[in-house]
Amino acid sequence: MRIAVGGFWHETNTFVDTPTGWDDFVRPGPRPPAVEGEALLGAFEGLNLAIAEFMAAARAAGHEFVPLAWGCAQPSGRVTGEAFERLARMSLDRLAAAKVDAVFLELHGAMVSERFDDGEGEFLRRVRAAVGPDVPILASLDLHANVSPAMVAQADFFSAYRTYPHVDWGRAGRRCAEWLDRVVAWRRPARALRQVPFLIPVTAG
Repeated sequence: MRIAVGGFWHETNTFVDTPTGWDDFVRPGPRPPAVEGEALLGAFEGLNLAIAEFMAAARAAGHEFVPLAWGCAQPSGRVTGEAFERLARMSLDRLAAAKVDAVFLELHGAMVSERFDDGEGEFLRRVRAAVGPDVPILASLDLHANVSPAMVAQADFFSAYRTYPHVDWGRAGRRCAEWLDRVVAWRRPARALRQVPFLIPVTAG
């Protein structure tokens, strides 16, 4: 299979006044700076990231990659409109030019931009529009994701980390690769979402 791979990761704290701009996505930190195209394929080897383990497992299974873009910024304030559109466009332009059999995205699940309260829902909506209704979209999520109806409507499979600290971050991506054949066979699976009205303190994670 030809699999498009990329990611758009941000955990937004809407109580923080300082916005998250493009510079925050390209600044080196505990995770690689924003990367696109062929450079993406060698940027994550050996790292405990979902995209790293997804690609390792998918490559071992004989799949081919169409690299999109990947960007991650430290948890902070709302993502600026400019940064959101720039990183989304980097992925979507490449996706529009390629024919793929599936899409894998590394997401957080709690991104808020200046324009979109549900950043992942909007990004997934655009990805779905680019690939059409029949191409499976699989994504990893953070343990603290705010899974929305829009996210569930657009994607076919989610896999979240299960530990805090996130020692199984990479494992969430590998799980997507392990389920890939079944997700492809589902075509468009049934969906159900139940949002339970409670909050878990981070110290109990």
